[in-house]
Amino acid sequence: MDNKLSSIFALIFILFIALISFWLNQEVKKELLEDAKNLNNAADFYLSNFSSRHMNEAGSIKYIITGKEMKNYKHSEKTLLLQPKFVKYENNKPISNISGESGEIKNQGDEIIIKENVILNRLPNKSRKLMSLYTSQLNIVPTEDIVFSKKPVKIIQEPNIEIDGVGMKYDKKENTIKLLSNVKVHYENAQK
Repeated sequence: MDNKLSSIFALIFILFIALISFWLNQEVKKELLEDAKNLNNAADFYLSNFSSRHMNEAGSIKYIITGKEMKNYKHSEKTLLLQPKFVKYENNKPISNISGESGEIKNQGDEIIIKENVILNRLPNKSRKLMSLYTSQLNIVPTEDIVFSKKPVKIIQEPNIEIDGVGMKYDKKENTIKLLSNVKVHYENAQK
């Protein structure tokens, strides 16, 4: 009887230890998951009032991107931007700029997306006047000199042309801006 009681007590003790071990294992896993979530939500690096210059092979400025904040998240391979401004250069002179309230850099700079109240200004020169484009999102592919949007756009060309449409693509190589659908043009004849 004493032997049976000892065996039962040992079995209960082993069961008790097994249950406590299982419970501790679950608690440790929960805590590790919580720590991993917190690490994933934290930025890998943060910049305030940043400016980044990108040069071509000849050493001339190709474009400059500036902004109020830049936060990089390694786990998602995204870099988030606050109040970004993208300035395109040609012959070391700015030819256009794009600004918005937020944005992101994807694929290590292969694509830059500017969002919310986006304004693209093609700066005036001797042969053309200022042109402004307004939309909610523009995607920039700097290596291919392409800018596109799938959102509604409004273009105002000085002195008196207004164009609305949905979706656009600008290709520097073709030197064209294409509106993709629902295009409406309003032109006012200048009074002399």
